[in-house]
Amino acid sequence: MSEIKEGISRRNFLGGAGLAAIGAGMLGNGMLAGCAPAKTAGEKEGSSVSSESLGEWSGKSAYAQINPQEEIDASNSIDDLSKSEFAKPFNIGKIEIANRFVKTAATSGVSNDEVQAVGYFGNIAKGGVGAVFVEGSYAFFDKIDTEYTVSTMGPDTRLTIEASPLEAVCKEIHSHNVPAFIQMKWGTPGLDNKWSNTPETGTQYMASEMSLDDIAMFAEDVANAAKKLQAIGFDGIEINAAGNNVPGWFLSRFRNDRPADDPYGPASFEGRTRFIGVLISAIKTACGEDFPVQVRMNGVEENDTDLGQDELISSVEESAELAKCLEAAGADSLHFILGVMGNHNAQFMGDGYFSGVGVAGANGFGTFFDFGKHFGGHLDGAHSGLGLMLGATEVIKKAVSIPVGAATYMDPAQAPDFFESALSDGRIDFLCINRPVANADNEYVHKFFENRLDEIRPCCRCLHCAADFGNHMGTTEGCRVNACKARAFTDEMPEGYEVPVGDGDKKVMVIGGGPAGMEAARVCAECGYSVSLYEKGALGGLLDFAESVKGKHEHLVQLKDWFVRQLDLAGVEVVTGKEVDAAFVREQKPDVVIVAVGGARQELGLSGTQATPVVPISEFLMNEPGENVVVCGFNVQAYDAAMYLLAHGKRVTIVANEPEEALGKGQSASLLGFTRPAFYAVGGRVLSMSTLDEVGDGEVKITNSAGVQLTLKADAVVNAVDMVPNTTLADELSGEFDVKCVGDCADPWDIQAAIATANLAARAC
Repeated sequence: MSEIKEGISRRNFLGGAGLAAIGAGMLGNGMLAGCAPAKTAGEKEGSSVSSESLGEWSGKSAYAQINPQEEIDASNSIDDLSKSEFAKPFNIGKIEIANRFVKTAATSGVSNDEVQAVGYFGNIAKGGVGAVFVEGSYAFFDKIDTEYTVSTMGPDTRLTIEASPLEAVCKEIHSHNVPAFIQMKWGTPGLDNKWSNTPETGTQYMASEMSLDDIAMFAEDVANAAKKLQAIGFDGIEINAAGNNVPGWFLSRFRNDRPADDPYGPASFEGRTRFIGVLISAIKTACGEDFPVQVRMNGVEENDTDLGQDELISSVEESAELAKCLEAAGADSLHFILGVMGNHNAQFMGDGYFSGVGVAGANGFGTFFDFGKHFGGHLDGAHSGLGLMLGATEVIKKAVSIPVGAATYMDPAQAPDFFESALSDGRIDFLCINRPVANADNEYVHKFFENRLDEIRPCCRCLHCAADFGNHMGTTEGCRVNACKARAFTDEMPEGYEVPVGDGDKKVMVIGGGPAGMEAARVCAECGYSVSLYEKGALGGLLDFAESVKGKHEHLVQLKDWFVRQLDLAGVEVVTGKEVDAAFVREQKPDVVIVAVGGARQELGLSGTQATPVVPISEFLMNEPGENVVVCGFNVQAYDAAMYLLAHGKRVTIVANEPEEALGKGQSASLLGFTRPAFYAVGGRVLSMSTLDEVGDGEVKITNSAGVQLTLKADAVVNAVDMVPNTTLADELSGEFDVKCVGDCADPWDIQAAIATANLAARAC
């Protein structure tokens, strides 16, 4: 990438002084836009704030002090990662795994279409992981899933093993010299089991629901399925005994309510593990003693629904005893996750506890874990959940001799030395990873072993990939940073993951250097076009500002840095400090113009007073407001700003003329499941279907949903209302050039939408 700087230098801009110097005119008036939006009339210029100055505000919420966050040592002192502990092989049974990166079983979002499924799993295997575990949704059971399962969320669209694309998927994974395992699970929300003793109202997730005949049938059905899966090529099975999965009912005293003298009852560790032992025996009888079986189970539990009522939950010491019994029963390896009772997503995405601004530990029920006390104090809650389970696996590994792995934010590119020491010290044997390798960057492992850490596209932990119902882009299992996820081999992206070769020689001009502009330029360069990108400020748009508000847990500055590196590698000509108008475009005579200049923030139509100023969201970090703040808007920008203010001890009311369910729109549904209850718990007040009528001295007047006018104390009003499209430049150029408008300037929403629209538009150039 060649860069021409016209105006402020990148070095000055990226530093705190630069952020303060360039002002809101550069940063724009949104927060998470695709790039800086246009200034609307009436909004004054001003300076923003660097992330270093966040601590200068005086107040701090008590909730923000429960699990104070620290910077983790992200250093890498390893000269050659391909010769590190990460690269050492290990065995699951007699199957050799080439390295310590294991892609875990997790919902992929791909359909039963064979081309999609093969492309998805094959792309992951090609990226260098040591093993691929295929999701349990594909493991269909002849009796369990026909006679004993009821779908409560629409028709069950799963295919039988014979009709599924599994054989082709397995063959593709093997073509990359990677072992293929498959998970068996029985705890998918919306698929309820009806056992002999299940109440008519549906499953209660209790072990007493199953009769001895049910258990015998279950084991026979599992053995038959395993034999079919082995026949089509799978190298081993993972039994999901974690969370709400049926085998986990027997492991947990919280769910095992069978009589004390029942052979499967909770009176002994042998009784609690007997059910899984029967399944292991049935699989190995059907498939041979050398056919590996891994067990996924809770490593340490906590009662999130009734915090503190822990008498029947499994401590890490109990899990160690259970692990010993499972090893004796024939398990070849163990995979540990976080054991919580009520929040399904948290069972495999425990790092969601760190997703809200100033509310680390928010569990989705309006209460907060103290990681120094809860979970037996075995979990490290000071580093945004990075390597969260390592404290638990360290205890369990001392009890068993088979390999032990764990999930939950196992992302060694974030801290290579940290994870290297965990492996070398014997706290864990393999790293169970999904989102970073399956969604964000399929080439993660290859890049890691080639010491190209700055080229790994970071997982932002935004959870757009996890049942994000109502997603703006329609991709329920998509990805913020990788537009190919959930699109490859669909009508939107029929060519798949690879960027198609461009249509001849073209000169492409990209206007705007936020996420949308950078993605468009990157993809166009991959197509083989000559690309130049112009940005009036500095690259990144509002990502620096967004991280200042949200914190570092979503890796937004890291994402910006990844884009900058990609533009350099792709040979994109980058010109910063240059504001582009139609006349300049005509001078350059491009074949294609991609406009990515961001949206425009709407005005409130109200003037502030000296006692109660109206502050654009881009400026609210500049000076600490008083105690009472009103935030206008329900979008994710307004929501994050409100969370930031609450974290600093302010009294916050967020108001919009929209229904309450719109609060936080733009944030994924799964993430809102963690943060929205926390917002209310820490004192956030919401006025939906309401309008701000008047700003006075120290107060505002608001008409609420009942039509009653309220007078609220207010020391400041933050304008974070929705942005609107900003297509002025695109409209002026239309008809003269092939113009494509992407990101917030076309459809203001969020980072995921900005990147996706840019990627698709660039592919279509």
